[in-house]
Amino acid sequence: MADITDKLQGNVSNEGKMNWRGDQVTIAQGGQSIYDSSTVQLVELGSRKVVGDRVFRHARAKGAIAAGASCQYGGETLTSIAVASAITQPAGLRSFSITAATAISLNTYADGYLVCEMGATDTNLGMVYGIKSNALGASAGTCNLTLYDEIKYAVKLTSTWRAYQNLYLNVDTASANGAPIGIAPIDVTTGDYFWLQTWGPAPVLGTAAAGDGIVNSVSGRATVLAASNAGIGSAMVALAAATNHGLVFLTIAP
Repeated sequence: MADITDKLQGNVSNEGKMNWRGDQVTIAQGGQSIYDSSTVQLVELGSRKVVGDRVFRHARAKGAIAAGASCQYGGETLTSIAVASAITQPAGLRSFSITAATAISLNTYADGYLVCEMGATDTNLGMVYGIKSNALGASAGTCNLTLYDEIKYAVKLTSTWRAYQNLYLNVDTASANGAPIGIAPIDVTTGDYFWLQTWGPAPVLGTAAAGDGIVNSVSGRATVLAASNAGIGSAMVALAAATNHGLVFLTIAP
């Protein structure tokens, strides 16, 4: 159950040594400790918080997450989206019109990413643009994405694009080989907001020898790094059993 249930509740931070850098977040009533969860969003998703030599990002849990569990990106992606054929989209615009294959809710992709994934003659191929908001989109209708960034090159009608939700909107317990995004420092209830650890020493559930590079495994556990997997960090001590937590130096997002 969440510790904070109202935006004005908050508390005085109780996590110890703080590194008050320019990028440190500031929120009402002393804010949300790394040891608290919240039913309300107090800061922007992905906001960065530094506590000593540890770094955290504000996130929302897609499902229940246990303390020490490795987490992965669990957001929706709108795949193979076609450019709205009736709309000319020159360079320099901060909007992007698509034809929605299925209905899209308001701001489903706010603070997410728009990527040009296929288009042999499109100079935007391989580029990513930040999404500020999106309008309601009816199935088979036109949906407008408002961007933070200007589209650098004219959009080709033959290209296909993909929209991603915010990286920290639907953080989920890791599955085998899932893309690592952080470690939960506390038990978190479905839908709650919390500080997800992304860098520095963190107790992690899993098995590995000291010094091993580790990756996501099943049920939020970590396992030894394989060449084809994205790493979480390095085991500082031996992780002796799947039910034990050992200290790992995270190297996900500094």
